[in-house]
Amino acid sequence: MRTKSLKKNKINVITLGCSKNTYDSEVLMGQLKANGKEVAHEEEGNIVVINTCGFIDNAKEESVNTILEYVDKKDQGLVDKVFVTGCLSERYRPDLEKEIPDVDQYFGTTELPLLLKALGADYKHELLGERLTTTPKNYAYLKIAEGCDRPCSFCAIPLMRGKHISQPIEKLVKEAEGLAKKGVKELILIAQDLTYYGLDLYKKRNLAELLENLAKVEGIEWIRLHYAFPSGFPMDVLDLMKREPKICNYIDIPLQHISDDILKSMKRGTTKEKTTKLLQEFRERVPGMAIRTTLIVGYPGETQE
Repeated sequence: MRTKSLKKNKINVITLGCSKNTYDSEVLMGQLKANGKEVAHEEEGNIVVINTCGFIDNAKEESVNTILEYVDKKDQGLVDKVFVTGCLSERYRPDLEKEIPDVDQYFGTTELPLLLKALGADYKHELLGERLTTTPKNYAYLKIAEGCDRPCSFCAIPLMRGKHISQPIEKLVKEAEGLAKKGVKELILIAQDLTYYGLDLYKKRNLAELLENLAKVEGIEWIRLHYAFPSGFPMDVLDLMKREPKICNYIDIPLQHISDDILKSMKRGTTKEKTTKLLQEFRERVPGMAIRTTLIVGYPGETQE
């Protein structure tokens, strides 16, 4: 027997995966609120939107399990509608539609206007940078680009997120100003590839100029860099980091491996020698810099050595 749903017409957005997904959920919720919709993040609501991750097996499994959980709640009458968006939906939509047909509708990573329409809302172009932040008040993510042009052999991001598209500096500054007015003190810059920023828009790697402009925003005290790529890293960023106190002496740069053979197989566009030299440059130009990285072990072809 169907029970009456609680929280009528309240949209519950559930976010899985990385900080880029968090940002996308925040934009979705900002649009919904501007349309007069009641929206919450990972609370109760009779309409559910699941923003999925499709990157690695554990993340895929978590996404599928979450979809099944809410489809089951729909069958029990605890929720009325279930919508799925994000990377898993982008990558595997035909399979998902076949295997889990009780989801009301699936959407890809670039179909925000269509998702909003299904939720009874219009996409408002004038909401430049407006979003409902879900992070603690002191910091927020700032997504400076979408997609990736790198050909790494182990990565499916270009399949799920498309080609690299940088956001204009003036748009990002306006977004940062809006966040500062809400009390945000720290900006965490994210993208699939910070290193590539600006090449499509300005025909040069323009991360340093973006950082200079963001550092001028009143109220922002810290700017932190995540997801920089080691190949083609813009060295002028290091000089700026050294002289500009707002830019944290910190970088998140996924090296993935150090063996030339494996790096070549991974299509990383770099070598052990170039990687070592880059890290030495980091240490020399910004003494005491904190370096965070990720490394892949068990890659096909890798030996015990």
